[in-house]
Amino acid sequence: MPRLPIYHLRSRATPFVVLFIERDGSTYLTSLLASHPQVRVVYERFAVLRQQGAGAQAQLGWAASYLKPPLVGRAAAIGFKTKLVDVLDRDGFAALLRARACHILLMRRQNHVKAVVSRINARRLHDVTGNWNLYDSADRMPPMQVDPAEFDRYLQERAAAERELQDYVARLELPTLRLVYEEMLVDRAAALARVFEFLQVRPVALQGRTLKHTPDDLRQVVLNFDEMVQLYAGTAYEPMFREVIQEPV
Repeated sequence: MPRLPIYHLRSRATPFVVLFIERDGSTYLTSLLASHPQVRVVYERFAVLRQQGAGAQAQLGWAASYLKPPLVGRAAAIGFKTKLVDVLDRDGFAALLRARACHILLMRRQNHVKAVVSRINARRLHDVTGNWNLYDSADRMPPMQVDPAEFDRYLQERAAAERELQDYVARLELPTLRLVYEEMLVDRAAALARVFEFLQVRPVALQGRTLKHTPDDLRQVVLNFDEMVQLYAGTAYEPMFREVIQEPV
């Protein structure tokens, strides 16, 4: 017998925002949540509005409307994801999040080296397919030569962006669930169980659309791997090059 739809009052729907930098697994998480029958979630609407030339008020107006669900609806959690760099009025956005009592899903990636390699690889994918994420394994990019100067610039940008995001979220003083991308790779079920509890939705099996584009073993994607490791010898970044996460089969 099919399950009858469950309806929720507006006051019982959890508003949420996924905050991240880039290449943190946010699209992977969002695509999983989009397959949940109790979750309504969209991708980077702030970035789209910004690209269309809209201003801060347009962003905040859209978010205020979107995060206010109908009086009665099927969604038990409603949210979207955005990079902080795409928020044109950060103070106004913070005020809106507090007014809506939003839950914050804060995505981060511990391995900054892999995040930067993924950023470069994603740009290559976008140049060919128009997508920043991999949806068809046939589109997977071949190994590449990394430009050391570009890599170092991105690495420094990454460190600064993470400090900025962590500070912003701390000042929100809102319910926050910190999700680490590497933990999702090792035990997706455990990570999602925390998300379900945080968003107050029932646990169900989820299926995302995105595929992992950049191999976890950087030797398989960076042609000048040894050169890059040597450039960061003796720094905190050196072991990040060699780290390989054993994902469950």
